[in-house]
Amino acid sequence: MKCPICKHGSTHPGYASITLERDDATLVFKHVPAEVCDNCGEEFVSEEVTGSLLERASIAAAEGVRVDVREYRVA
Repeated sequence: MKCPICKHGSTHPGYASITLERDDATLVFKHVPAEVCDNCGEEFVSEEVTGSLLERASIAAAEGVRVDVREYRVA
């Protein structure tokens, strides 16, 4: 797809690191599947992956995690 941010590049399958913060919790997910612009580097994560990340972050926060770095794995 054409990048909606820079309007010049095209996106291709790749990986992103996503940081989520809620209250006192900070979670970093590495190697998240994403579409990455070959011009500006902007990363786009699908709705399905976003839902999965938010669910995992909510569980971690409920367990009392304050800072964590996790490898993203398909459930």
